[in-house]
Amino acid sequence: MVIVGAGPAGCVTATTVDPRRSGLRTLILDYRRIVGVPVQDGEGLPDYGEMRRIVPGIDCEELFDFPAGIVRHRIEGMKFVAPSGRAYVGDLKGWTIDRDRLDQHFAAQAVERGAELQLSTRVVRVENGTVWTAGEPIRARWIIGADGPNSVVAASVPGLGPNRAMCRCAFVVVEGDFREDLIELWFGREWKGGYFWLFPKGTQANIGLGVRGRANPRELLDAALARLSRRKSFRLSFRGGGVVPLGGLKPRLANEHVALVGDAAGMVFPSNGGGTACAMLAGKILGETLRERRPLADYEQRVRKLLERPLARSLTMRRLLDVTFYRDGMLDLMMRLADHTGWRRFIIG
Repeated sequence: MVIVGAGPAGCVTATTVDPRRSGLRTLILDYRRIVGVPVQDGEGLPDYGEMRRIVPGIDCEELFDFPAGIVRHRIEGMKFVAPSGRAYVGDLKGWTIDRDRLDQHFAAQAVERGAELQLSTRVVRVENGTVWTAGEPIRARWIIGADGPNSVVAASVPGLGPNRAMCRCAFVVVEGDFREDLIELWFGREWKGGYFWLFPKGTQANIGLGVRGRANPRELLDAALARLSRRKSFRLSFRGGGVVPLGGLKPRLANEHVALVGDAAGMVFPSNGGGTACAMLAGKILGETLRERRPLADYEQRVRKLLERPLARSLTMRRLLDVTFYRDGMLDLMMRLADHTGWRRFIIG
């Protein structure tokens, strides 16, 4: 089998397939020279207890047992800042992480289990059981699209198709004193249908924003950083960006020989853009399905049973937020109501 993409979705799939024991030759292809680099992520992750509250019935605690060096900072909650400037605190447990190290951890596990990892290899299309790269075509019984929001695998396979409602993001990693135990999320029409985030990482922070429409996220971020620098000292060490799919779980995740997982499948909470934990969970389910030689339809059925409802709720919340994002007064009112009804629903759905 060929897995396109060496992020958590693809590498957890390969690790769970366990090629040495299952006898399934597994090749992971990735266009990057170094796994996880450059980072294209806000670097926040719910802990396993939080994930079980969001997605009841999951059984993947081992995926959240990370070696030293991945988790940077414990998060006890989220601070939500309304357009009026009023701040509210919601209970949401998790960590901030070094995302490149997380990806490398999962890639090392996959290789240890017998998967072959081939970097600096860009897939240009998938056709009739063949993965086409700039080099030799590769035939495969199963082809797995774990290649992110703009999935080449999904775009190549009739019936799967591209993601919808993409959000453009820009972020920086900065050096400074960021030991707070709350993630900050700022909402309002200033952020053009998205929000501004600050994820503290102890001696670092991941700071960024996502926007909808034609707004330039980097220009908005630079203006926000200039304001932030007047009250807090920091030094920029990395600048990144990317896109996040906010359209919810795709209508179709697999056919007989091709499956999508992670961002390629729309496994992202549309109300907040978080998808790493979903990718890990779905990768385990897909790997179990392949290892046991069961039809890929079983994978899709299991994923929908666990993820379809929470992702659909999150999509409903995103659409509700879309109505208020350009009306600061309505958004202020909605956030006051959320302070009474519960913040988990506001951000997760």
